[in-house]
Amino acid sequence: MFLFLVYVPALHPLSLLKLPEAAMAQQQSGQETRQKLPLGEASGSNFINYTNPKYGFSLLYPSNWVNEEIPPGANLTFLMSFNPPASEIGEFVFVYVAVKNLTNNNNTSLKQFADQEISLLKRPPAVTSPTEDTSAKTILESGPASIAGNTSAHKVVYTEKISGSLSKIMEVYTVKGNKGYILTYLAYPDIYDKYLPIAQKIVDSLNVTVPSNQQ
Repeated sequence: MFLFLVYVPALHPLSLLKLPEAAMAQQQSGQETRQKLPLGEASGSNFINYTNPKYGFSLLYPSNWVNEEIPPGANLTFLMSFNPPASEIGEFVFVYVAVKNLTNNNNTSLKQFADQEISLLKRPPAVTSPTEDTSAKTILESGPASIAGNTSAHKVVYTEKISGSLSKIMEVYTVKGNKGYILTYLAYPDIYDKYLPIAQKIVDSLNVTVPSNQQ
């Protein structure tokens, strides 16, 4: 079974995601460049297909975005990021797809999987250093959703401090066989709505199938 980061007990995986160096540089320059792309233009992107038969999913993403496979850490099987190229847009915007091994073979329901992930979001932050962000996540929205093929999913929207800056995050959970999938959209709150149409199109296009190694 499968899901999207590095795991430490009592922390949700996203809190422990180590962003690529280019992404961190993009984040540091975000205050100066967030308006580089005029409002409204973000939704006009052309989309191309990404397919991963090994882990049983496909989706559409903007043709000028960059995708990068990231070391998934101990509790994930696969993790990939999709984000605008910093050289062209320079804004703190990411979409992640994670695949996680489930622990109950094919018997884990969507509700069980979503409840498990939401319980991690609700846990109080751990204090491990004087400089670590310890603000609790604030859940703004939680409820049923769907992805491609009218497949049932669950969506959660919340805010959290990441690397010292407040971020707004949408996570969509779904289950197929022995894998759990999480699609995460992450952006600064002031540009979250600007890129939401793109993120929603990616969510709507997400299609999960039986992975090739289980056929």
